[in-house]
Parts: sequence; structure tokens; C-alpha cells
Amino acid sequence: MLGLRSGASAALLLSIAACSSEPDRAGVSPGDAPHGDSLYIAVAAARTEANAAYFRGVELAVERLNAGRAAGVRPLAVRLPPAEQSSQVAVAAEFRDDPAVVGVVGHTGSAQTMEAAPIYGDVEHGGRHAVAAVTPTATNPRVTRASDWVFRVCPTDEDGAKALARFAADSLRARRVAVIYRNDLFGRGFTRVFASALAALGTPVLERDPYLAGITEFDAYAERVVGRGVDALVIAGGASDAAEIIRAVHRAGARPAVLGTDDVAGLGADTAAAREFGEVRYTAFYLADQATAAPARAFAAAYRARFGAEPDHRAALSYDAAMLIGRAAATVGPDRRKVRDWLAAVGRTAPPYEGVTGPIRFSAWGDAVNKPVLIGAVGR
Repeated sequence: MLGLRSGASAALLLSIAACSSEPDRAGVSPGDAPHGDSLYIAVAAARTEANAAYFRGVELAVERLNAGRAAGVRPLAVRLPPAEQSSQVAVAAEFRDDPAVVGVVGHTGSAQTMEAAPIYGDVEHGGRHAVAAVTPTATNPRVTRASDWVFRVCPTDEDGAKALARFAADSLRARRVAVIYRNDLFGRGFTRVFASALAALGTPVLERDPYLAGITEFDAYAERVVGRGVDALVIAGGASDAAEIIRAVHRAGARPAVLGTDDVAGLGADTAAAREFGEVRYTAFYLADQATAAPARAFAAAYRARFGAEPDHRAALSYDAAMLIGRAAATVGPDRRKVRDWLAAVGRTAPPYEGVTGPIRFSAWGDAVNKPVLIGAVGR
């Protein structure tokens, strides 16, 4: 079988396609390379070690779908993106132009997904070759407004901001809160919703400071946090930025509770960082150690057995996205319009899908409504 294994490296990811019988394709089916009549679920993620979880989640979904395949239903395999990606638009166009692709898991970021949305909707050809894309982790509320062919299985930035505000007010009982946010579409939007939700719970945000990734020095920000007597600091940005901010605040002599967005979970990527930032909390869309529903527990067990690691939200959400696409194709066949319409009906005119990240019900826009947002801790 061609697939990602425990300890998968970037080199392995880049070599998978070369082993396949077709250029730049890798099949993931129980024990076999893809058959000539395979349908493909494509994965729109950069082929790097850091992104291995996305591919692993899709691999497990395809294996499960093939294991339960009814007689006469075509097998599924994974369609990898190009090893060298000139642009997200080019990746989307390659998937759209492959008639064996029945759906795409991705893209992984909001800007990437919105950039590629017109390609998935095939605007240039009047929609004749359109293909559905189900993003696992693009959280900007505008993502699904970009095309009727784009869906998401994760909560939005607004969902995460409101959950973090409730945790700060109710669980931490924070009364003096500062926010340091990346000065981009995500950071500004998250901060606006967080501040509004926190104010509605009786706690104003005392300090809001924007930063530019890779440019800003954080010592001045840390002095303001200390001067304000902040008891909770919220960071709306990436893990590496969060590490610099926290260290600057500690150097300045303050130890507020630190809360972050889902990207901040990356602080626990290695043991030393997990020890240093162990008490940092973050919004999470799936936590294996809190899985209670049967599908979530079964997924976590299968992932551990295969890859020797705990699944994160990227793996779990990619698994759910691939399962939805695969079940649609198994039900209605490879017709892309029918696959898209099957997805659009989930939780509306058809029953919700019981995913490993919780029940999935799509809104009229293609958003997964009422998805749970959890609070994780880096060192746990």
C-alpha cells in the first residue's frame, strides 16, 4: 500500500507519487495500488512533514471507505498535490481538470481557500468542470461565501473567539485582559469578535496591540501588559509569534494566564516547548484525550495504531472531510454536481453526518453549524 507511515518525513511525502503507476498520484486502498477505475479524493495541502496529519487523516478515511465498499462501487484513492506548488490556484486547477477527482480535501488556510474558490466553481467555464472542496481548517467566516462549491467542517474564527471569551470570563474569571493580534484579516476579525463577546460577559479588553509577523519587537508590548496589570493575555497569531510574545512578557516580570487561537497549539510540537509553555490554553476543534463518542474513540485508536502518535485536529477534520466526499460518491456516483448537492443536503434535507469531530450539519452557505470548540492546554 502507498501511504504515509509513522515518522513520515517530507522526503517520504515527496516520493510517494514517484512510486505510483500514474504521474504524481498515490493510491490509498487496503493493500493495493489504485485500480484503473479508481475515483480520487484530492488533498490540497503542501507536501511537508508539518502537514503530514492532513494526509494521514485522508488515508485512514479512504481505507475505511474502501473496506466498506459495496459491490459495484468504484474504489477510492488519494490524489496528491504537485510536489512543487507554484500557487494554490494552480493546485486547484490541476484537481479540477482531473475527471477522476470527485472531491478535494482542502485547502488548509482561509486565504488559500478563497483564492482557489473560483477554480473549484469553474467560473471560467460556466461551472462545467466544477468540483466540491471541503476545507478542514479554513476558519475565516468569508471562506464559504466565495463559492457554492466550497464547504468547511471546522468552526469559524468567530466560533473560536466566542468560546475563548467564555473560557476567560467563566473559567479563569479574568478581569484585566489584553490582546496581542497579528495585523491581518484573521487577527483583526478574531480580536473584534473576542472583545465584543468578552464585553458582553462583563469584562472589557484593556489593551489591543497589533503586530506584523517577523518584524515586530515584543518588549514594548510586554511592558504595556505589565503596566496594565493584566491577568489574562490573548494571542491571536501563530505559534512561533506566541513563543516570542510569552518570553517577552516573562522577561518583563509578568505571568498572566495565556490564551491563544488554534494555531497556538503548535507550541506543543516538541517536548521542550511543551514544558516551557505547558500552561498555555488554546481553542481546539478536536482533542483525542477528550474523545467520548464512539466514532471519535475509534478514529483515535486507529490513528495511534497506524502512526504511533496522537491525532490532532488537522487529522480528524481531514478524516471527516474525506469521509463526507467518499460517502457522497458511494451514494450518488462520480457525477460532481450530484456529489456537491449530496454534501449541501447534509444536516438540512438529509440527516447530519456523525463525524469524529462531532455532528456535521451544513448551513445554506456550506458552514458546519454548531461545531464544538474545546479548550486545550499545550502541555497536556
